[in-house]
Amino acid sequence: MHPRMVKHTVESRKTDRSSGQMFGQAQTSAFWTKLASPHFLTSAIAALLAYQGFAMGWFVSSVLMTELTDDPTLIAMIHAAVHIPLLIVTLPAGELSSRFDRRILLLVAHALTALLLMLYAIIASQLGLSPALLIIMLFSLGLTAAFAMSLWQIAGPDLVDQTAVAAATTAISGSFNLARMIGPLIGAASLQGLGITPTLLVSGGFVVLGIGLLLAVRWPLRPDPTSLGVRAEPTRKPLAYSLSGFLNRRALQILLISVCGSAVWALLPTLIQGRFPDDVVASLGLLTSSLGAGALVGAFAAKAVHSRLALSSVLKLSAVMMFLLMAGIAWPLPLWLSCLLAVGMGTFWFLNGTTLNISVRIEAPARLRGHMVARFLMTFYFGMAIGSVLWGALASHLGAAPTLFVAAVGVFASSVLERGSIPHRA
Repeated sequence: MHPRMVKHTVESRKTDRSSGQMFGQAQTSAFWTKLASPHFLTSAIAALLAYQGFAMGWFVSSVLMTELTDDPTLIAMIHAAVHIPLLIVTLPAGELSSRFDRRILLLVAHALTALLLMLYAIIASQLGLSPALLIIMLFSLGLTAAFAMSLWQIAGPDLVDQTAVAAATTAISGSFNLARMIGPLIGAASLQGLGITPTLLVSGGFVVLGIGLLLAVRWPLRPDPTSLGVRAEPTRKPLAYSLSGFLNRRALQILLISVCGSAVWALLPTLIQGRFPDDVVASLGLLTSSLGAGALVGAFAAKAVHSRLALSSVLKLSAVMMFLLMAGIAWPLPLWLSCLLAVGMGTFWFLNGTTLNISVRIEAPARLRGHMVARFLMTFYFGMAIGSVLWGALASHLGAAPTLFVAAVGVFASSVLERGSIPHRA
């Protein structure tokens, strides 16, 4: 080939590559620009602040339980006390969101959460806490926080254009995980510097800030069906149609990944208690925050991953990676290395959960989308709740590390269920 032709070909390839990169950057920018709705952004920040207050209360409860007992079952019940309420309130949240003003419902839920955190602080300072009372208080907090969380996951994507649903779903999940990252760090610092009661009062203050922001915004009661840009579905046999989507392989996959993945959060306090007994607060705060930080990495990477891979490929890849990372966390490694593994676990956990959520939204008929998402959340939280109890009980006999490895094998098995799935894209 003539030298000038070679030079021209190389320059053309460079130009094409540069254009492709610019196009990809423009796509990513457009992805997040779609969320530039004042209704959505203000409500998202309010939800972040309110959930951060709850996350701090959750962290305080985990630390207190490790001080009150070394029984893995009771320690794992802290995680169950958070997720059993999610199972209870998810379907009612979906039903109420279609009947009443969603913003008012969120305000009521946040107000109850703030009041319960204040009550928690008073009980901790005046009466003292037993393991049973600790679980009851966290369960009560979990009911109100879970209702708000479920309602926001259902209602939030309806505040943006239909083309931005995937971006909104990612942003909502990312904001919850941001709270899970920041909450334990603030909680650990506050516990060490101020003590239990002031920390619980600070957590209630974050919820109050969220209420203040939500009072400043107005948004519609429910989405306008004509704005969805889809044709109405046939009305025959709606119940059978809605149930059929969850009585299949997808339901089993959601259940398996949630049951087995819950072992990380359920067993983490017990692992920390055994490996770092002299510094449980700081170690647990760092590892819990690392999981949240990993989820944020997953949130920022989600668009690029979904644009390059089919949803089924993301689900398989994330399940395999979680298996490897959970097996690594089970080993007695230095704290800094365990934190790195926790970041990776949080990343692929986020990608897997968000991809399952998007898959359900894509596969569901438009008129049943809210109910199907509520059923997805209910199935997921059911798995998280029963998994917490299961792994805590098993760890009492096998030990925390072997139990975590058993759970990792279950996560790997979920990748097999994705074989043969239709290769949808986000």
